[in-house]
Formats: sequence, structure tokens, C-alpha cells
Amino acid sequence: MKDGRIRKALAALMMATFLLPGASEAETEEWVVLQDENPAGWPALNEAGYLDEGEFVYEDPENGIWRYCSETLKVEILRKTESKPVKLIWYEAEVWSREEIFGFVTNEPGKHFSKADWPTKVCSKNGAVLAINGDYASNRWNNMHYPKERYKVGILLRGGEIMSSETKKSGNTSFPNLDTLAIYPDGNMEVYESRDLTAEEYQAKGAIDVLAFGPWMIREGEFNPHLPKFDSYRAPRTALGMIEPGHYIAIMAEGRLKNSAGSNLTHIAEKLRDRGCSLAFNMDGGETACMLFMGKQINRVGGASSKKGYARKEPEFLAIGTSALVEGYGN
Repeated sequence: MKDGRIRKALAALMMATFLLPGASEAETEEWVVLQDENPAGWPALNEAGYLDEGEFVYEDPENGIWRYCSETLKVEILRKTESKPVKLIWYEAEVWSREEIFGFVTNEPGKHFSKADWPTKVCSKNGAVLAINGDYASNRWNNMHYPKERYKVGILLRGGEIMSSETKKSGNTSFPNLDTLAIYPDGNMEVYESRDLTAEEYQAKGAIDVLAFGPWMIREGEFNPHLPKFDSYRAPRTALGMIEPGHYIAIMAEGRLKNSAGSNLTHIAEKLRDRGCSLAFNMDGGETACMLFMGKQINRVGGASSKKGYARKEPEFLAIGTSALVEGYGN
């Protein structure tokens, strides 16, 4: 349906049923069509801005709008474009959360750096509502392309466990410089230079996950002064920012495509600060960069090995929210 469709799991509401193309009656899903005069609305939300019960899903890829809401999580993704200084398409995901925090979903349960698979497969079977790529630490962990004497893994925590404590000197200006993003149980995030803290210090502070890629982009509302040193070329980019604990902005910029040249880091950082982020961190880019909604990759990625626009296979993705409405959940 060209005006978009909403799928709701609200027990208190009656739903209109439509047969999906190619589906049998047994495979029919329940859909509700938005009124034309309000094609991008939300259902009635409580004073806190969430549902009292159930889930709400809205998907309109044609117009670049994706929305989700439950009792504890609200997500809105908008596709945006600009033509100057170059053509660029990017996706901004705004997240409000009462309880849930960003964390990793993995291809194999409990194994962060093992067998890789396509983003859609990993995120679908984990029922991820919103997911983005992370620090591509598996590439360094498994040492697939670089000799160990040239490439450190970085300080990494996963689920509170120290995975690696080796890192580069602070102030390095090559990708990845192994700056860190620390995520805490209360939804707070912190960014640091690569050697500001040790792995043991992050653990003592209570960090659940620590990512190593970088550079950090915004800290306490101020830009990283070294950002221009990373801006020598445009590429697909992914970054995560925090307005305050429980309120986040994730950006994924398409690149290496005719209609989207990609972005540099300063441009992404400016967009995140314009949205009110006091903190922001750069994830891996290029063919790793991706954003997924309800298990579906919504962006395209350009590159030699991604002619169909798919992001590369990985064993883990950074996600928030779990829903049984995600097709393939639990498989």
C-alpha cells in the first residue's frame, strides 16, 4: 500500500485483515491502514509517550518513515536527503526508552566474534527492533586482514566481561583509532580516547559493553578537535549519539552510490549536535555500515562486494528492543 501500513499487536483493538500477496489464508497477517489525512500518525500514547499495552509498528519505505512503540520503547526513523555540497541520503533513528538499553545481538548465542552472517539474519532471529552495526571488532579479533603487530583489537567489554585490553596510543588519527564507547545499565553512555581508562576501570565503573572504533565525535556537547583529520574522504557512515540516558539518535549515511556520495565525520557530528546530542561516537563505516528496523535492512551500501546494497556479514550488531513481531524471531 503506497500510503504505508501499520501492524498493531494491541489486544484491546479490533484489526482489519488483508491477505498479503502470495500468501495463503493460513499465512494472513493483520494490518490496519492509516487514514489518508494522517498518514504518519501514532496511536494514542500515555503521558509518558508510550503504549499502555501491546506494540505498534508502522513501515512506509516509499516515504522513508518507520515507527515502533511499546510500553517501554519508542523508535522513529526518518530518511533524509540533501543535494549540497554533494548528494547524500541518510537515516536518523530517534529512540526513547524507559527500561531498555543498547546492547549486542549475536549470530550464535553468547559468542560475539565467531561465525558471521547477514545483518538481516542475525537481527531477525534475535527479534531486534532497531539495530546498527557496531565496531567490527570481530575483524580485529579474528585478525582476518591485518598482521597483529600493526593492528590492536582495542579495549572491549561484552556483557560486563573483558574481551580485550590491548589498544593504540591515545590521539591516533587513523581508522580505527580505537577510541571507546561505554554503555551502562542505566542507559548512560560515555566516550573516551583509547587509553583514558583500562578495561578493568571500565568494568569497575559498571560498564556492560565497551566498543572500540572511533573517533569519539562529541563529548559534553563539544566536538572532538581531531575530527577534521579524519575527513579526507566520504563513505558510508554509522554513528550513535545520546541526548540524555534513555534518549538517543542513531545516524546511518549511505555512500559510494550515484545518488549518495557518503559523508565525512564532521558532517555527521554536526547533524547529531543539531539534534541535541551531548555525546556521539563513530562506528565502523564502509560496507559494514547499516541500519535495520524489525529485522530488515533499510539502507543501501555501495562497494565492490555489495552490488545489491547489502552490508557485510558480521557476528554481532548493536540493537535496542525485542519484538516477537519481527519475522524470523527465534529461528
